[in-house]
This record gives sequence, structure tokens and C-alpha cells, in this order.
Amino acid sequence: MNIFRIFLESSLAAQIIMTILAVFSVWSWGIFFKKLFQFSRTRGRCNHFLSAYRFQQSVREWRNLGSLLEDNPYGRILRSGIEEYGKLKTMTTRAGQQSGEQQDVKWLDELSDNIRLAMERVKTGEISVLETTLPTLSTFVSVSPFLGLLGTVWGIMEAFLDIRARGSAHITIVAPGISDALITTVYGLLVAIPALIFFNIFRARVNSFETELGTFINEVFAKLRKELLRHEN
Repeated sequence: MNIFRIFLESSLAAQIIMTILAVFSVWSWGIFFKKLFQFSRTRGRCNHFLSAYRFQQSVREWRNLGSLLEDNPYGRILRSGIEEYGKLKTMTTRAGQQSGEQQDVKWLDELSDNIRLAMERVKTGEISVLETTLPTLSTFVSVSPFLGLLGTVWGIMEAFLDIRARGSAHITIVAPGISDALITTVYGLLVAIPALIFFNIFRARVNSFETELGTFINEVFAKLRKELLRHEN
């Protein structure tokens, strides 16, 4: 079967639909390769950061990570936590000795929440970046089969109109129109199936990475909270 020959011999409506589906196909493959590169680059930078981070045990050492706090999601999350920790620690220092033990606990709870929220905000932004273009893939998955079905229904309708015009339903009259009509469904599935595979692959990677970042936030938060507790005491 030569789908290009069928394309040339199809009706104008079918050609328009197949052209749109061809654009969707090229677009989805472009997204696939772009996301592969994005995830590979992000993972490489994250691994480089984590290999250095594991040897740093204090907030002072974290601050000395330098550019590693800028070029990857883990680093940017850590930087936001450290910055918030520094700001709020300064606030407690200025507050001085104006309150007793109950006030100290209240300050600590408030500061801990702010640090976690700061890191969570950065994590949300990082996940949003990784999710870019995934809604486009989802749209291709949903729309492509329906566009193909539209072309098929349109072609079948034209075939029956041809039968009515000729006054005969012989297979030699019906078969060419039906075969030409079904090609749009084939086009639609050829676009939707790869797009669905791409979407599921990247959705799983984003979900896994989000879980990893959440675990990292909990780890950093626990250490910063411990530092705040030591500072308050």
C-alpha cells in the first residue's frame, strides 16, 4: 500500500485532514527528541550536583557549592532553602531575648514552615518547566484519532453519495471510495500511538523526578530545622 499515492488520489477534505495529521506527527516527534535532550541534560546536571552535595554536611558548606546551586533543580531548591533560612535566622537574631521558651518554639515553627514553602515553590516551578509541551502531546493523542475518523466518515459519505448518483452498489464502485476513506484513520492512529507512548514515558519521568525532589526537600528541611533549633537554643 502506497499511502502517498492514496493521498494524491484522495478528496480535498481527506488531503487537508492528512496534512494536519502529518504536521501533528512531525511536531510530536520534535517534542520527543527535545524532551529526551532536556531530561538527559537535567539528569546529568543533577547527578553532578548530588555527587558534590553528599560530601557537604553543613549550611556553610552548602553555600560554597557555588554554580552548582544555579544550573539544576536540586541546586536551585537548596539555594532557596538556604536563602530563606538566612533571612529568617536574621529575624530571630534581631528579636533577641524578648520572649521566653514558648515564643522560641513559635518562631521555630513559623520559620520551618517558611523554609519548606520556599523550597516547594521552586520545586513547583521546576516541575512546570519539565512538563512543558506535555499537554501538546496529550492533545495530539486525543485529537488525532478523531480527525482520522472524521476523514473516514467523510469519505464513506462521499462513497454512498456516489452510489446514489450511479444507482449501483457494486463492490467495484464502493471499494475504492471506502479504501480511500479508511486511510485517514490509519494516519490518525500513526500519529496518536507514538504520541501516547511519548506522553506516558515523559509523564512517568516527571512523576518520578517530582518524588525525588520531594524527598530531597524533606532531607534539606530536616537539616535546616535542626540548625534553627540549635540557633534558638
